[in-house]
Amino acid sequence: MLEANDTDALVAALLDSCCEQVLETMFFAPVLEPADPASSSGAARVDTRLTFEGKPSGAFEVDADPGVARTMAANFLGVEESEVNEQQVDEVLAEFTNMTCGSALSSLGCVEYFHLATPRTSRPVEFAPSINGVRRAFLLENGTLGVCLRVDLDGM
Repeated sequence: MLEANDTDALVAALLDSCCEQVLETMFFAPVLEPADPASSSGAARVDTRLTFEGKPSGAFEVDADPGVARTMAANFLGVEESEVNEQQVDEVLAEFTNMTCGSALSSLGCVEYFHLATPRTSRPVEFAPSINGVRRAFLLENGTLGVCLRVDLDGM
């Protein structure tokens, strides 16, 4: 059985790798450098969360500066940022959440099966993380993107 610190280090490395890959290949948004995950607390964000059940179970959360979310949506949809509405931004951030969570879980190596719930998106004026897990953040062209993964490996 992995120790908690080993598990956190593994999850952090997976988040770094999976986020960078999904951002670059599907959203044409390269990671410029790591960012401080705590810097998003208290700021206006677009926030998307999902839970997953199976072996393992847990939760995943993505929070983004509104400008980052809009740029990601435009890049994903292949349109100008001015053509993207808030519903499309929410839907695309939910899709990023699905892709990245699925990629990270599939890369864990100890996964037997899992089912992702439908992501839920909100726009808090003062963001506060709702998931206690491994948090990572990345500086992109128009701001920051944060992710958090909680993986419950106890039942494995």
